[in-house]
Amino acid sequence: MYKSIKSFTLIIVFIVFSSQLFAENLNIKTDNKSENSFNKCEVSIIENEKGTKIYTPVSEGASAKKNFVIQPTLNVGHHLGFESLNYAGTKYGTGLMLGFTLNLDYNVHDYVSVGVFYGVGFKNYKSTNVYYLGNAFGARCGLHWWQLLDDKLDKELLSDKLDFDIHAHIGAYLVSYKDKTLDTKTKKIGVNAGGGIALRYYFVEHFGVAIEAGYEEASWAKIGFAIKI
Repeated sequence: MYKSIKSFTLIIVFIVFSSQLFAENLNIKTDNKSENSFNKCEVSIIENEKGTKIYTPVSEGASAKKNFVIQPTLNVGHHLGFESLNYAGTKYGTGLMLGFTLNLDYNVHDYVSVGVFYGVGFKNYKSTNVYYLGNAFGARCGLHWWQLLDDKLDKELLSDKLDFDIHAHIGAYLVSYKDKTLDTKTKKIGVNAGGGIALRYYFVEHFGVAIEAGYEEASWAKIGFAIKI
């Protein structure tokens, strides 16, 4: 168990370090910009009657450095990692069941975020009198390519409201099966990993909806809210 915790900690450190290194390799600075290289998420340019350019602050983009996003979602479908989860010859923890995921993501760059997650799914199987509970937790990294595309093309792509990303996660799962007939409880732990794509749309600056799909932390898809602070 100690070795697993140690390895998991090293993985999280690697994700954070590699994300920051990736952001630096984009060769786009966000601090000390010259007059002609201001990020659209930071300033707007207005030309007055005399032709003088004035720079005024505007709201940050949907994906911007130092954004912190709290994202609670309802799971669609359920899975935990790549291993088949069986108990007493019966496969549990697949298909439709009630579940939730909470993501906490922080932008280390306009285009890169890192964060942690916790996902859960649970179901009472009446046919076998077994209660299933599956937990997933770990870290993830996202590339916010819509903001990158907006900046590179110098087009108005509504990046102040829209945020598309591709993301990957790694962590662990903890499953428990409670056989209510035999009054026994079995636990199992393993590696949880995967990835997917996401869309966030902010109706107002700090609140919007979120949809994700792929091999997500504890499901095949998620839908919920995004709270940006």
